[in-house]
Order: sequence, then C-alpha cells, then structure tokens
Amino acid sequence: MQKISLVCQSKGKYNFNDGVYFHGWLMSQVSEEFADKMHQTGVNPVTIAVYGKKDEVIFSVALLTDEAVAEVAGMLMDDAFTSFSLKSTEQCDFKILRKVKENLKSKDLAQVFYQQDQAERLFQVNVMTPLAFKSNGTYYNLPDIRLFFQSIMKKYNAIFENTEHIDLDLLDEICSKVNLVNFRINSCRFYIHKAYINGFCGRLVFYCKGAETLANYVAMLLRFAEFSGVGVKTSLGMGSIVVNREENNG
Repeated sequence: MQKISLVCQSKGKYNFNDGVYFHGWLMSQVSEEFADKMHQTGVNPVTIAVYGKKDEVIFSVALLTDEAVAEVAGMLMDDAFTSFSLKSTEQCDFKILRKVKENLKSKDLAQVFYQQDQAERLFQVNVMTPLAFKSNGTYYNLPDIRLFFQSIMKKYNAIFENTEHIDLDLLDEICSKVNLVNFRINSCRFYIHKAYINGFCGRLVFYCKGAETLANYVAMLLRFAEFSGVGVKTSLGMGSIVVNREENNG
C-alpha cells in the first residue's frame, strides 16, 4: 500500500468537498478498465482526502492494492506532474509544491500486531474529513464503536482476504473492551454535487482494557485505517483519520 500526498499552494478557497472533484479528475487519468473497477460495489482500492494546513492544501491518495499502486503511483510521482486543475471548485488550479510518499506493507501491520513491548491502550484518533456510517440503509453521523471498527475490519478483510465477511465474535469483544473515553467533534456536511451526507470531524479517544493481543489488534486496525479511511465514501474524500502517536506515548 502507498499513500501519496500532493502538497499544493492554497489561495484559501478549498474545502474537503474538493475530494469529489479530485476523484473525478483522477478517474480521467487512469485506464478505462481500472476506472470501471473503481465504480464497482465493495471496498474501493483508492481513498482520497483533502485537508488544509496553513497556506497549503493537501490532496492525499491512498492506494490499497498492488493494482492501484501500479495504475496511479507512477503518474502522481512523475516529475513532469507539477500541477492540476479541477472543475467546479472555487480554487480551480493547484500548483504542487512537494510530494510525500508513504509505504505500508502487510509485514508492517504484522509487526504492530505481534509487538512484544507493552501494548498501546490509549488511541487518539483525529478525524480529518467528515466521517459517517451506513447501516441497514440509514446514515449515522455520530461516533459509534461497533460501526467504527466494523467498517475498518470489513475494509481490512476485503484488501487482504478478498472478502468483507468479518469475525463477529471478535467485533463483539472489541465493543466490550474498547471504550470511547473522550471526544470533541463537530457536525459537518460533505457535499457530493447537489446532494450531501451529514458527518462529523474532530477527535476521538479510545481506550482498550482487553488483553494485550486485542490491544495490538486494535492498534493494527487503526494503522491500516490511516490508509483505508473509515465509514462511507472514502474514495470521494470522507472518513480520513490520523492516529496521534505522540499523545499515546506521553
């Protein structure tokens, strides 16, 4: 898996909804066969996030499969690729100031799961772009431990085991042993053209009181989720998270 972040000059006229238009632009750059796969049901192998930092706007693209890396990474990292334009955004033209690439291999996730040191138990999760869940045809826009970890487990299994079926007993154990001990969130709308989904951004703090193996499993899921995103519409820019490890070690 790879995550490529395009750090662009901002004129202060961007927002996380620009992920929808960046997705459209990206689909115009890849092969028609791959674009068709991106529109199929199931877990999307490409996730997008758009967020700001001072006078910069960052377009982050996570590629979850070898096929996605082969199709997209070379194009984004090409030295000749220095700018791009988006339609229907307030800031249409984006000059790339620098590119940041991060790799995440299955062995890296295994190392988190099998770590022998004292397991992390406190996890601060920063929700960078609006996060929402969908269950039984209904959208939910509040933190929910079951929906949160169920989403990540489904994405993880889809990428590594080619199935979205999950171990419900393990999910039940997570729900009984992991507490949401603190949160500070804001409700926000994510617009997809003329429609929108209500979601939330902010900070979630989880504490795992279970066995060390379970705590390591939770840590592994959260590390994976920094690439996969959480909840719905991650390929369009929703559900991007960052785990604050400095807080965990403090």
